[in-house]
Formats: sequence, structure tokens, C-alpha cells
Amino acid sequence: MPQAVVLELVGEESPLYPARYAHGLFFALLSRVSPELAQKLHEAPRKPFTLAPLPRVGSEGATLKGILRLRLTILDDGLFAPFLRALLEAAPDGLPLGDSSYRLARVLATREGHPLAGATSWEELKEAPKREKATFRFLTPTVFATSKPGGRTRYTPLPDPRLIAGSLLDKWQAHSPFPYNPKEEAALRELFELDLEVAGFRNLRFHRVQAGKSFFPGFTGEMTLRLWSQSLEAQGALGRLHALAFFSGVGAKTPYGMGLAVPL
Repeated sequence: MPQAVVLELVGEESPLYPARYAHGLFFALLSRVSPELAQKLHEAPRKPFTLAPLPRVGSEGATLKGILRLRLTILDDGLFAPFLRALLEAAPDGLPLGDSSYRLARVLATREGHPLAGATSWEELKEAPKREKATFRFLTPTVFATSKPGGRTRYTPLPDPRLIAGSLLDKWQAHSPFPYNPKEEAALRELFELDLEVAGFRNLRFHRVQAGKSFFPGFTGEMTLRLWSQSLEAQGALGRLHALAFFSGVGAKTPYGMGLAVPL
């Protein structure tokens, strides 16, 4: 069951590298209850979770010092329970982020508690309404890992419809219990290449942020994609991928805070 929770942490100072520290904390907590699971997850080419620090602002728009909200999404049913157990066991002693210790103030797990929290089922995602248009709001910088000649990787910070849909299809295929068969997948990728285009955009901005030990370019803002194909299968796929984005994120480096996207 895909889940999204927001952890509210309180400390003396705001961490210097919150995404990097949060990534380390996640694996440290998981190692407490299952070193084997933590190692397996660390080695996985596609991670079934995302982590993103959220801005925490006061009534006048100022960032509140020492308060950090971390959004965690998990796509693997076997991962959420061990992590939650480790989190609750470690919380009384404080949670280390960098050189500072933070107190766990709240765990927000529903839309009522926080608009970026909630849960669904893979069955519900599979039955998401068909779409000819899909709008996404990219809240944190988003970038795509694309290949270059010689097998090298480059990072493309462009809101290209093919890259957005392709990234979400990759995540669906990797984590969903209802993946498309190879023939269906190839047909969808071809349709997205030929018939998916930009229908509108708002407030696009480009950034350069730290994710792990390196810096990467990325874009934020809103994008609306239009699928011209009348294929019901393709429209169904676009609906599923649109809904999936809330939990999977979009693009590369989502375990380090990039690619947080909200379907509108």
C-alpha cells in the first residue's frame, strides 16, 4: 500500500543539509531493526521510497528556526512497518540529523493532518480515472537521469512530457504489483513519445540543489500534459501515472528530496 507521512521534528537549529541528513537517518533507523533489509534497499537500483524536507513557515512567511518537516513516501508494503517501528523506538532518545539531535513532535499520516500525507492501495491506483490531460505541481527541483553515448549518465532538468511520463512508467513497472507486459509497455512509451505534449505551464523556475554529495539542476512549477491519442489504454495509463506521482515522485534523486510532485 503506497503511503505518505510527514514527520515533524523539533531541534535547536535548522540542519544545514536536511535532505542529505534525512537520507542518512532513514537508513540508520532501518538498520536498527533489519540490517539485511537496509543493505538490500541501499543496493536496489530503484528505491521504493522518497524523502523530502518541506518548508516550514510562520504566519508572516518566515521560516521557523529549529522546526523541520520531512515527507516520507513508501511504495513497498514490507518497508513501512519496520521503519515505523525503528522510528518509534529511537524517538525517545532523539533523532540525529548531522551533529544535532531532534525530537519527534508529530507523525502526520492523513490528508486531514497534512495535505501531503495519505495512503492508497495499488488497486485504487490501477482504477484511477482515465485522462487526456494531466497536471502536476513540482514542489521541489526535478531532474531526469538520461543516457549519453558510451553509457554515461547526464542529468536533464527539462519538463519534457516524454521524460515525465517515462519516469512515472519506470516507477510503476518497478514497484506496482500490476506491471504492464513488455509489449504493452513498449506501446505506451511509443504513444507517449508521439502523442504527449505540453498543454500549459505556470511559474517554471530552474534551480541547482544538493542531493547527496553532489549538486544537480532541476525545475519547479506546474505543467499540464495533453495526450492526443484516443487510445483508452493510453488514457488509462496516464490516469494511473498521474495518481502515482503523489507517492513515487518524478525523476531522479527522489530519496534526496528532489522530484516531489503533486497531481492536480
